[in-house]
Amino acid sequence: MAITTIDTSTVVGPDRAEFWREAVCDQFVTLDVRPLEDVPSRGRVTAADVGDTLVRKIEAGPHRFARTENLVRRADEDYLQIALARQGTTLVVQDGREAVIGPGDFVLYDSSRPFVFETTGSFAYSVCLHPKRLLPLSAAEMARATAVRFDGRFGVAATVPPFLSALHRLDGDELAGPVAAAMAQTVGDLIVALVRSEAPAARSTDLHLHRAERFVEEHLGEAELTPQDIADACAISLSYLNRVFRASGTTVVEHLREQRLQRCWRALVDPAAAALPIGAVAARHGLPDHAHFCRVFRARFGMTPSARRAQLGG
Repeated sequence: MAITTIDTSTVVGPDRAEFWREAVCDQFVTLDVRPLEDVPSRGRVTAADVGDTLVRKIEAGPHRFARTENLVRRADEDYLQIALARQGTTLVVQDGREAVIGPGDFVLYDSSRPFVFETTGSFAYSVCLHPKRLLPLSAAEMARATAVRFDGRFGVAATVPPFLSALHRLDGDELAGPVAAAMAQTVGDLIVALVRSEAPAARSTDLHLHRAERFVEEHLGEAELTPQDIADACAISLSYLNRVFRASGTTVVEHLREQRLQRCWRALVDPAAAALPIGAVAARHGLPDHAHFCRVFRARFGMTPSARRAQLGG
């Protein structure tokens, strides 16, 4: 998608409010959009897509944006989003937490659950919407990271403001398929890093969990790998291994399947693996049953392996 700008200054007064509401819902997710001023001031959205990632800038006068339970139920895509404040102060509410962000701060928030953004004056945000289906994160990890204020000056969070600025300058129509896919993957990797290294309590410190995850990573290509094998390698019982993974918000079997699918997702657009048949790519990562692989891949990512492979050629 080429860089597009939508500006309410192009619309006559009586139609401006409805035009703005529809523009916001079209370019982000469906929201209850309420200007908090008697005469709504100018609103502007700049939009571009980088692979499956949506990149947006929005600026307007004081507003309240709400994602209600009813709107969540009608959604056809779930995103984990970054909202970086460029101007103004905003209260963000989700998952029982509240965060107040100002210029240089940002939050993560999840479109699959209700949230509220309320500004105290004019505002400007950079927003990145990344499909949850592409993130190797458990539901529990994501839920712990929402509505938490990140200071964009320090740590991993300091990479976000300049990275979003760079994304805003990319014209998605000019990116070849593999490049767009790689950039979208970079967005996903950054979100994972934020969730796991910055958000409070987002990552278990259980050494057994880390040891098990590392063993899984090293043995993904072994199709016969079982939870008992993993427990034996970590010198713990299978029941304790299951308990450790449940505490992290997933199960051993789900984690193993997710890691294999994520490897296949990346490999299918890797030029180094372009000559390999799709079945061989799956088998290399521990999923030798082609029909089963195609079924679980589509269920996880919303597309077939062949559609993902087609992105390699742009």
